[in-house]
This record gives sequence, structure tokens and C-alpha cells, in this order.
Amino acid sequence: MVENEFKVILTREQYDMLLSFYRWDKIIEQINYYYDTPEMALSDRHITCRVRRIGGDCFLQVKLPNGRDYSRIELEKKLGAEVPEELSAELLNGLTGEAAEIPLPSVRLLGALSTTRAVRRLDGAEIDLDKSEYFGKTDYELEIEFTDEAEARAVLAQCAEAAGLTVGGGVCAGKIRRFLEEYRKNGR
Repeated sequence: MVENEFKVILTREQYDMLLSFYRWDKIIEQINYYYDTPEMALSDRHITCRVRRIGGDCFLQVKLPNGRDYSRIELEKKLGAEVPEELSAELLNGLTGEAAEIPLPSVRLLGALSTTRAVRRLDGAEIDLDKSEYFGKTDYELEIEFTDEAEARAVLAQCAEAAGLTVGGGVCAGKIRRFLEEYRKNGR
């Protein structure tokens, strides 16, 4: 599946404004468990490997570059209820097939990022308003996933007006990049 999304980092005030601006379809609690090698072999190739837990279900997800800042190939496989400490190269390459171009190595768990996500579905786009916590830090993010880029840009403009955002190209460092920055700061 190809994932197209605009992302904007928010202040707490902007997050609160958007949270009260829309009527949300649902609120989801999810935890992303991130994986890489000690040398950060995946991160260096702009590949994200995570297990996402929503409720009692765990999903292995690998995101690969797709040639555009706001577009990634996302592959997913349902796992059991346990979050593994390690993921084998065999499991990862079985999921990615030839999409990864270069085979992926075995990886180990780095840590977790917990997110409270408010979701609003629209025609051609979905608004995800996230509050994320990791390594004692909290940040706020607006994501607009889309199949219709024109609709997504209109939604992004509406959000910008409602919360006083400066959005530029609608691309910021994703959760994995922010997580890894804190991971490295904490000497891990």
C-alpha cells in the first residue's frame, strides 16, 4: 500500500484548538514499538520498522521510501499479542519482498512511543491529530493521510486557518525521526 500524508508539528495550543475545532469520529490509543540494528541500518536507509499495538492486537509495519517526501510504501502483517524483542531478517524480508531493494537485517527493539490519536474521516482524506509521549517528552502532530491530494491540501489549509499554523510543504520529521533523536540524546 502507498501511504500519502502531510505532517505538521503543533504546539500544545494549536493541538488544543484543532481538538476542539472538529467533531472526531473516534479516539485511538496506540503504542509504536520501534526496531533497528545497533548501527541504525534501517534508519540510515529511511526505512521504518515498528510493531504497532492497538488494543490487544499487534501489527508488524515496515515503511519504505517511495520517491516523494510525503509518500511511503507501507507493508503490514498481523502478529500475535506479544511484542517481540527481536524481528528476524527472514520475517522482515518475507513481508517486504522485492520492495526493499536491498534485503533487511534482523533488528532489535529500541523502545516505545505512545500516541492518543483523534481520527476524522473525510472524502479523499483522513485527519489524525496525535499527542505522542516517549522518553519523558510529549509532542503534538497533525497528519492528513490522503488519496486525493487536492482534498488534503484544502483540509490542511482549513487546519492552518483554524489553529494559526504555518504549514509550508506539509512535511515534518515523522514520529520515528523524533523518537530516534530522543533515543540518541538519552545515550542509547
